[in-house]
Amino acid sequence: MLAFGAAPQAAHQRAGARRRHRYRRRGSRPPWAARRRQARAAALGCAQTRGDALAAAQALGAPVDTLAYAPAAPPEIWIAALEAPATLRVGEEYGVAVVVGSTAAATAQLSLFVGEQPLASQSVVLQPGENRFSYRDRAGSPGVARFRALVNGQPDTFAQNNSGGATALVAPQPRVLLLESQPGAGAPLGRALRAAGVLADVRAASSLPAQLSALDAYEGVVLADVPAGDLTLDQMAALREFVRSEGRGLVVAGGRASFTLGAYKGTPLEEALPVSMDPPPRPERPPVTLLLIVDHSLSMGSSSGVSKLDMAKESALLATESLRQDDRIGVLAFDDRQAWAVEFQAIGSGLSLGQVQEQIGAIAIGGGTDICAALERGLSALAQQPGSTRHAVLMTDGQSFRNSRCPPYPSLIERARAADITLSSIAIGADADTELLQNLARWGAGRYHFAARPDDIPRLTLIESQIASAEPLIEGEFRAGLSTPHPLLRDFAPSQLPALAGYVGTTIKPNAELVLKSPEKDPVLAAWQYGLGRAVAWTSSADAPWADEWPGWGDYGRFWAQLVRYTLPEPDSGPIQVRATPKGDALSIAVDALAPSGEPIDLADTSATITLPGGATRQIQLRQTAPGHYVEDLALPGDGAYAIAVAQSKDGVTRRAAAGYVQPPPAEYTPSGGGAALLARISAASGGQVLASVDGEPGAGPGAAPAPRELWPWLLAAAALLWPTEIALRRGWLRFERRR
Repeated sequence: MLAFGAAPQAAHQRAGARRRHRYRRRGSRPPWAARRRQARAAALGCAQTRGDALAAAQALGAPVDTLAYAPAAPPEIWIAALEAPATLRVGEEYGVAVVVGSTAAATAQLSLFVGEQPLASQSVVLQPGENRFSYRDRAGSPGVARFRALVNGQPDTFAQNNSGGATALVAPQPRVLLLESQPGAGAPLGRALRAAGVLADVRAASSLPAQLSALDAYEGVVLADVPAGDLTLDQMAALREFVRSEGRGLVVAGGRASFTLGAYKGTPLEEALPVSMDPPPRPERPPVTLLLIVDHSLSMGSSSGVSKLDMAKESALLATESLRQDDRIGVLAFDDRQAWAVEFQAIGSGLSLGQVQEQIGAIAIGGGTDICAALERGLSALAQQPGSTRHAVLMTDGQSFRNSRCPPYPSLIERARAADITLSSIAIGADADTELLQNLARWGAGRYHFAARPDDIPRLTLIESQIASAEPLIEGEFRAGLSTPHPLLRDFAPSQLPALAGYVGTTIKPNAELVLKSPEKDPVLAAWQYGLGRAVAWTSSADAPWADEWPGWGDYGRFWAQLVRYTLPEPDSGPIQVRATPKGDALSIAVDALAPSGEPIDLADTSATITLPGGATRQIQLRQTAPGHYVEDLALPGDGAYAIAVAQSKDGVTRRAAAGYVQPPPAEYTPSGGGAALLARISAASGGQVLASVDGEPGAGPGAAPAPRELWPWLLAAAALLWPTEIALRRGWLRFERRR
């Protein structure tokens, strides 16, 4: 339906009446009468204020010719839009935008209110067209937040469009589980999230429940540089289903023990992430030098079956097969002494691959265990090898007796790191010194693995050799660039983000969204919808080692809270759902109530408290019209934002839900240039024509409509001439004689 303002509609009626009178006087038929015989329809208008004219024209089944009428636009200032998030969480920082329209340059006073409290008031300079003003605030208590914007300025014609409203549903703070690999590693991120309104429980990664029911208290999970080795297969499967089946959120932050470096490849964790653990192909990678330091002490043997040493030797054999031509390998066997099973040499030169594997197979059971001396000898020899990628893997099942001549472990590893050597460790069995091996891997910028069974050793060693040969670690200062505008970066420009010093190389999955990228086009920030939930991957670190400056950045908490909130499900309104929909000039409030069993809740006392735009409240009772369905219509007293709080009681149990509704000002008070375009679409959809004029009277088509003719001067002159005549007639000064 097309509706018109009173003045344009009256003008159309007068113009039509003049044309009908003209054709009746001539004794001819007007041209639109012929159109009716041809089953055509005509539409004359300027703007649509309610209904769907395009749908009505398509349903008519006849061509519709249209003529757009464009009256002269009066000067106007109006609230064109008030933009606020649909949902918020308690304590969440958010942005509100007020769009003010103006037909001419002007100054005005703009005020913004949240509920009854003023948020901002300022004098603004308006340019012709739309003017956008942004404000920030932090969400308050749960419920419906009502926003109201007011503008006052000159020149302005209608006051009815000087206000605008919006609502946001404010839910309680979200609770997430933040998992860390090393004690205290997740503390800075946890503090920042809590300050930004996200309740983060920091726990050791190994404490992740393997049952979904135990994760019900959390809406999301955050992993801060957690290797796959810290999680069991059941735990990773639970995390995958937490996202895919339960619709919860997952954020994974990188580091030297995550993604490809953390052995995610082929795990349920990789399945849930928007990136795969295949480092992007490089034109050419430099040769890799791999050192395997293998414990062959007495405890590595077995009285029956396959021994730990057998598995360690098998893992060394697999490592040789995973390396490329020109890569170098060395194998150092140790107990309380050290001996080279394989001297450093390039694959494909020196000994053949078969001879290398034969020497590895010849390693025999020895005596005690001296880890420190083995590290000192092996890392010193590795430092003498050529190449920029040098990696060592230590495999042991026992405790080390300290050699008095051995330097402290931290200084030993520090020298290796100064030579760009990395060190990973594999603890074999429960008797291993797991604390020492974890520290060695952390100091050595490598990975720690725990092999509960001997047959885990080959798999873990193969992972290490593949990681070393793939070179997924990219280090060097850079700034992430924007790949795709995305809600993850709402209110953030990439130039605002501090610099990064490295990341883990991964590959974006086909259906994922790449948000931020490195200078090499590798993923830095990626997201995707995984089943019912969302997952986000940040391939750099949240703080050290590649984001040391980030915790000191003023927006650190807000940035990470925004990443986390993006993955979280929409707040659950519980067993009752509230909908507010316009019904003519009234508002229809409908409530659907279901018990946890899925059965409708019937014969419940259901009421709604409506907070009006001015702050007053009104309470109404809803009537049941169907199983579990309650409804009532409400006449709204005016324009603005309304908050609806529903309470339903039955058998001593009260359930609550809330919703917001905005009643806009009448559309005829909102300037719109879209009338002519709508009429053109109506003609195109129905097979009609866009007319430039009807019977010589122009519209707003190709030729602009002439300015309206002012009649009041002519009417005033006529009144001035007729007034003395009327006085003379009444006083008898003018007499007329009848002819006989």
